[in-house]
Amino acid sequence: MANGILVADDDPDILSIVSMSLETQGYAVYKATNGREAVDLAREHHPDLILMDMMMPVVSGYEAVTELKADASTSDIVIVGLSAKAMATDMERATDVGIDGYITKPFRIAQVLSVVESYLNK
Repeated sequence: MANGILVADDDPDILSIVSMSLETQGYAVYKATNGREAVDLAREHHPDLILMDMMMPVVSGYEAVTELKADASTSDIVIVGLSAKAMATDMERATDVGIDGYITKPFRIAQVLSVVESYLNK
C-alpha cells in the first residue's frame, strides 16, 4: 500500500499547487512548511517520496535531507529537491547530502508529476 508523498516548501503557493496537483492524481499528500516539519512528518508517515524545497526556515532542506538519509528508518525514502538555485555547485551540494533527484524552479507542474511518476513506478 502506498504511503503517499510529502511536499515540503515554505512558499504557500507552491505548496498548494503541487499538493493539489498530486491529490488530483490520487496521491495522499502530507505538507510541511519548514525542514523540521518535513523530518517529523517523514518519520511519522514514511512517505514513498518527498519533494523538498532546499531553502526553508527552521531547518534547511539540505539539513533535513542529511538527517533523513542518516536515519535507518527513513534513509530509503526517495527525496527530490526543489530549488531556484540552478548552479552546478547547488546541484552538487544537494547530491552530496543524498538527494535522489533535483527540479529547478520555476517548474511546470507536468514536470513535477512526471518526475514523481518516474520514481514511484521504478
